[in-house]
Amino acid sequence: MNRTASFLFAAFAILCLPLAGQQRNGAVEVRILELEPTPSGVNITLRSVSSKESIHMLIGFTEGESIMRAMRRQRTQRPMTHDLFKSVLDRNGWTVQKVLIRDLARGTFLADLTLEKGSETQVFDARPSDAMAIGLRYGAKIFVNEQVFEQQKENEEQQKEVKPSEPETLRL
Repeated sequence: MNRTASFLFAAFAILCLPLAGQQRNGAVEVRILELEPTPSGVNITLRSVSSKESIHMLIGFTEGESIMRAMRRQRTQRPMTHDLFKSVLDRNGWTVQKVLIRDLARGTFLADLTLEKGSETQVFDARPSDAMAIGLRYGAKIFVNEQVFEQQKENEEQQKEVKPSEPETLRL
């Protein structure tokens, strides 16, 4: 009987306990509140579904357009990069489980794209914009680690304290 109990416990641990990259401890579900074009790219606002906390990030125009198309379920005549990636995943039996914006390091947001196929799960490091563009095509939820909200607030405060310097001239 002891062997059976040990086997069941081991099977539970292997099959049911999430991987470190999949844990939702401290992660907050967010929704895309706004996509706003700027001269430098697209400003995307993600707001918590359970509070008024939000984060803002600047992404490329192409990724912003891809996210907007996914939100509106619009297709193009020819597949764009994120559509092609979805086709490859679909053909090989994978789906997107979730997107996790896990960290903000030196002003750069870091994300994980979690894929699943049957009972197999794989977590990939990804740019948040790409992860969201792909995840939205599957209706996957987007999560942000709680510390990212604090990290962004700290970054914004530090930027306010730094006075802009004169732009450097490029010398050829």
